[in-house]
Amino acid sequence: MFQEFRHLHLQEVAGVDHLLAPSQVRPPATLRSPALTVMTDFTESAPVTVPQGWQVDTALEWMKSQHVRMLFVVDDQGHFSGVITARDIAGAKVLACAQQQGIGRADVQVRHIMTARAGIQALTYDQVANATIGDVMLTMQGSGEQHVVVIDESYAGVKRVRGVISASDISRLLKVSFEVMYEAKTFAEIEKIVAHGGEL
Repeated sequence: MFQEFRHLHLQEVAGVDHLLAPSQVRPPATLRSPALTVMTDFTESAPVTVPQGWQVDTALEWMKSQHVRMLFVVDDQGHFSGVITARDIAGAKVLACAQQQGIGRADVQVRHIMTARAGIQALTYDQVANATIGDVMLTMQGSGEQHVVVIDESYAGVKRVRGVISASDISRLLKVSFEVMYEAKTFAEIEKIVAHGGEL
């Protein structure tokens, strides 16, 4: 059964003193770094999805367990139908929906407060492939959104959601709070913030 495999020789680790870190093999990210470095690419990791019939607090718990702040909503056939964010669930949307529909919070479903496909603006994969982190950050700042969806039609000519870029991923990579960056008036100020680790 195992004839096609070979036993690998294990090495001694006693003389190894150092751990390799990403900063040793690639330079630290800046606003001029390629935008693809902050995109979660669904050809490499699967999107985190939620059925549109889930109760909103269950969806929020799912987000927390998956360490994301946005879920891709799918219908009964598994087709993409929209997005829902932690901000949607924690904000006034749920209460407003419950009052409008005459139901309790426990009855509010993802479908009631999600942003449907028609209300989502996206970047194409080609745009992201030719952009910098600064370009994407400026775009997100202008839209007021914490996430931007990336679409691609290079697979059999069918438009698909290829990935997502989140403000929190940009913030983590640059080691600067997104809110601090938003307060900056010019890109020169933002670059100064990034260079000084979050302080002007």
